Amino acid sequence: RRFAAALATAALLAAPGAALAATPGAMPQTSYQAAPAAPAQAGLAVTAVRDWLVSVGATVSEVNRAEGRISVTVNDGPMTWLVFFNGCEADVCGDIQYMAAFSNATITPELVNQWNLEHRFLKAYYTPGTTAGAAGTAIVQYDVLLVNGVGTEQLIDPTSVWVGVLPTFATHVGFFVPEAAPAQ
Repeated sequence: RRFAAALATAALLAAPGAALAATPGAMPQTSYQAAPAAPAQAGLAVTAVRDWLVSVGATVSEVNRAEGRISVTVNDGPMTWLVFFNGCEADVCGDIQYMAAFSNATITPELVNQWNLEHRFLKAYYTPGTTAGAAGTAIVQYDVLLVNGVGTEQLIDPTSVWVGVLPTFATHVGFFVPEAAPAQ
């Protein structure tokens, strides 16, 4: 929906210029016009995202600022995941990235590739263990672009996708072991 709305807005904004160019005797634009005001930083404040997560029942760490990255950690039952804040100016960020990492001996590049082939939203990559014989790690991510004027309500759908699909990924990579069907 947002893409369609943006596309429609772009078409409307482009139309007057095209009409002006096609109008005989139309006054040409000059370089004397004032430059448009710089747009405000798009997105949400770091604290607004953290506070919203807490308000919907998540157990969330304080904001972490390390190595030039801003993040919060969410403890979600047996799983822990992070929210990274990107494209930030004065702690207002244009996008966030949900991220979780799982490591065990059953994780292979083929297993992660299979996930990416069969699932649409959360995308994953494989990193080998750092020492010989160490288990590989599957890192899964979900990027969300943030806009002005919508507030934290824009987090509802993408967060629902993340918390809804993350357990499926965790099962896929062996973090959760599916329960066996009862014998009949």
